[in-house]
Amino acid sequence: MPERWLEAKAAAIGAAEILARELKLTPLFARLLARRGFSDAAAADAFLQTRLDALHDPAGLPDMAQAVARIRLAVEHQEKIVLFGDYDVDGVSSAALMARFFRVLGYAPVTALVPERDSGGYGLSAPAVQRIKAAQPKLLITLDNGTSAHAALEDLAAAKIDAIVVDHHQLPPEGLPRACAVVNPQRNDHAYPFRELCGAGLSFKLAWALAQAFSKSAKVSPAFREFLLDALGFAALGTIADVVPLVGENRILAAQGLRALGRSSAPGVTALLRQAKIEGLPNASDVGFRIGPRLNAAGRCGQAAEALELLLTEDSARAEELAAKLEVLNIERQGIEERILNAARAQALARLSEPDPPRALVLTSADWHVGVIGIVASRIVEEFHRPVLLLALDEAEGVARGSGRSIKGFNLAEALAAGGELLLTHGGHAAAAGLSVASAQIEAFRTTFESVAAERILPEQLHASLEVEAFVPLGEVTSEFCRELERLEPCGMGNPRPVLAARGVRIAGQIAPMGANEQHVSFFAGQNGTVLRAVGFGMGEHFNALCDLSKSEGFEIAFRPQLNTFRGETKVELHLRAFRKTATNESKLE
Repeated sequence: MPERWLEAKAAAIGAAEILARELKLTPLFARLLARRGFSDAAAADAFLQTRLDALHDPAGLPDMAQAVARIRLAVEHQEKIVLFGDYDVDGVSSAALMARFFRVLGYAPVTALVPERDSGGYGLSAPAVQRIKAAQPKLLITLDNGTSAHAALEDLAAAKIDAIVVDHHQLPPEGLPRACAVVNPQRNDHAYPFRELCGAGLSFKLAWALAQAFSKSAKVSPAFREFLLDALGFAALGTIADVVPLVGENRILAAQGLRALGRSSAPGVTALLRQAKIEGLPNASDVGFRIGPRLNAAGRCGQAAEALELLLTEDSARAEELAAKLEVLNIERQGIEERILNAARAQALARLSEPDPPRALVLTSADWHVGVIGIVASRIVEEFHRPVLLLALDEAEGVARGSGRSIKGFNLAEALAAGGELLLTHGGHAAAAGLSVASAQIEAFRTTFESVAAERILPEQLHASLEVEAFVPLGEVTSEFCRELERLEPCGMGNPRPVLAARGVRIAGQIAPMGANEQHVSFFAGQNGTVLRAVGFGMGEHFNALCDLSKSEGFEIAFRPQLNTFRGETKVELHLRAFRKTATNESKLE
């Protein structure tokens, strides 16, 4: 259970009252919006509405005009085009989206490729470059990769293959690669107002700009309009699965894209939804925890090309076959993940039991599957609250390939760059990154990485914390308020589902264990005449602690409220996140 509760900064005085009055919101929901930085009704309303007309003109992205001009030239001259994505959901969705655009355009000389983890790994590796050369294109469009591929793009240029890079990863110290266009919002030489688009979001923007160009108007043709509305679903897959902040344009793409997925006629999408047992409109959790893992399973335990084929096929029978195969691969992935987790956890515990434990972990084994270590890294970070790199060693090649995940406040991509001279490749984001390193350099890199972590991570960052948006009276947690909370969806990074807290809570009645193994608990939380049911999923181990607190004069709970319908009756239910004795200083949460 988190040791620290961190309350969000208070909103500007009067802002919540203005929002509540002008947007006709409950005072509590208005306070939450104000705490999230919405000080005027227009901005808050735009956030809640997620209207498509709030998306920015794609022409504002760096090098978009050059990218569109080069693609139009390729079409005019009937040049062969290769689309090169990535093996994760973002890269596969990006490649599928652009391939589908060229179908609508009626342009056939287009081949969509994705790399494979076990034969070269991420991006424009040597095997990938050879595959591209073998396809003999005149134009390469990289999607969700390419920003750091300087040597590969020079090699392709020497083979007279032009390149357009469409990517969102951070720029390396050596600057932009050789390409006709580098459409990357991380560049500092542009005024585009939103920098957090992922690969699929950028692919949607490129398709939109091309649709305008081929329509010869800012208003696209009916065929392109229908395509773009459907393509929002592919943009949402990448946006949600890549865990980019769900704010600004990403929020619009995710919200509108989830609706597009629900109405999609693409056989692969409908087959995926059926395999994942999703009925009606999918939500962000469905993509993040049910659809995304199935698509990723192809790249982790099979061939990423099968995930791409699934999103591209128009054959319903083939779609069902591929979706069923991904289901099997996902189950296989779960078993592999559990075995790696147990081994990695043992290594982590051994390192952390040392007299001077490191503030970041570099764990390695020759028995680990490179396609699964990223997921395991996330779970190790969640348990031990420090940055983690997992390296899968290929003893025959003498190379380890790894994935890392970080904690808030420690930029993983920058930390890898600090030891970049010891690495063969590296890249990624603040929260997640990938790398490869020669076996002989692992220990030297471990020392450097741990040193960087020791300098940049404060001791308090190594402890779990819970971000609480506000302490509230339970009487304000009404059905109307819970319905308003649903307007914050889709929630995710940058737009989390709110965690609220209440003081002076008493337990009304008995605490009841739940579940076949009594792994959950439930009780009725009372405060000043309001009584609401609270459920602690996975909190069975805290049953005795709750019983002790029930004898006190009052304690504090942190929770996520939501509506629960049972036997036709809908009531507010509190999903417990944490509880503790009443703080001695109520103005200080830590």
